[in-house]
Amino acid sequence: MKRITSIIAVLGLAFVIVVSGCQTVPRGAALGGALGAGTGAIIGNQSGHAGEGALIGGVVGAAAGAIASDIRARRTKTPEETAKAYDYQPTQGEMLKLENVSVLPSQIRRGDMVEASIQYALLGTPAGGTAVRESRSLLQGGQVVAEIGTKSFTREDGTWVSVAQFKALDNLELGEVTVQQVIETGSSRIMGTGKFTVVE
Repeated sequence: MKRITSIIAVLGLAFVIVVSGCQTVPRGAALGGALGAGTGAIIGNQSGHAGEGALIGGVVGAAAGAIASDIRARRTKTPEETAKAYDYQPTQGEMLKLENVSVLPSQIRRGDMVEASIQYALLGTPAGGTAVRESRSLLQGGQVVAEIGTKSFTREDGTWVSVAQFKALDNLELGEVTVQQVIETGSSRIMGTGKFTVVE
């Protein structure tokens, strides 16, 4: 019983330290990391690798709670214009094509706002449109360091531009950051990447 009480006390103290020591990180990231580390510790304990579990959980938690974004989209070409551009025929079924990706500005400081946009053509959707899932992530060193957000929308035929604005995390490392943007329907998937550099 004393052992259990001691463990609870230590975990409580650790949680207070984690939260109070992460004031430079957006609230979502700090709480996400703390909760993720706790979850990871439980997973690791069950598998016999408590330390490894806490590390994995912390990374997943921080990524999951890191960034909230504002997404705006508009159709820039009509279904007819888009179909003409691709010489598309209805018998081809669904078509999802990546046209352009951009990330602005190309150089930022921690805490600055970043705008990530993706342009794509969509044809062959049913009447009323189809469900399109948009997801964006930040990567450094080939690893996901934050999830910008994942949202689903109903899109009809045409050419679309989707723009997400987000605040760069205060704990991003200096150097190059890759913004990965993914567009998915029930049967198609496209991905585009852009980059920005974090400077002092």
